[in-house]
Amino acid sequence: MNFKKILMVAAVSLGATSIALSASKNVTDAQVGYFKLTTMFLEDEDKCLEGNRLAPESVLEGAAFMDDCQNVSGQFWKIIPADGDYFKLTTMFLEGEGKCLEGNRLAPDSVLGGAAFMDTCQNVSGQLWKKIPVGDGYFRLTTMFLEAQNKCLEGNRLAPDSMLEGGAFMDDCQNVSGQLWRMEE
Repeated sequence: MNFKKILMVAAVSLGATSIALSASKNVTDAQVGYFKLTTMFLEDEDKCLEGNRLAPESVLEGAAFMDDCQNVSGQFWKIIPADGDYFKLTTMFLEGEGKCLEGNRLAPDSVLGGAAFMDTCQNVSGQLWKKIPVGDGYFRLTTMFLEAQNKCLEGNRLAPDSMLEGGAFMDDCQNVSGQLWRMEE
């Protein structure tokens, strides 16, 4: 077999593998284009951000929250590019339903008291995220909606005595480990 044919066979094989992996929703396979999000605060406890269905019967009624890192589709995140430095975040779990993570204003009259949640993907500033690099592979996450107010997403411990019982929320950007995010492929 000549070199050209070997390259062609390899390219076809790799293409078929790539198509099979990207079409698969089995989270035990390699997840092409997906990643997990963890914080410096909870990475040693092996906790990852989980996108949740907004519903009364869901954990925290649907707030995004930090849970044990596991191969569940709600923990596999994907970036959807938007204008400029902004992007949207969706999960394998809710991507097919057109849901994106929304950063909310921390207030009693906000949805879920201000916890971040998965909502219908729209061109709204609360769903337009921006990474702010801080070094060593960590970054802060802010939204167009709350960027001017210097608010960043904070991953919280899931517990009754935690802020919003553990839902991720937007708080003043500060040098705290719960706001230092890292992507895990």
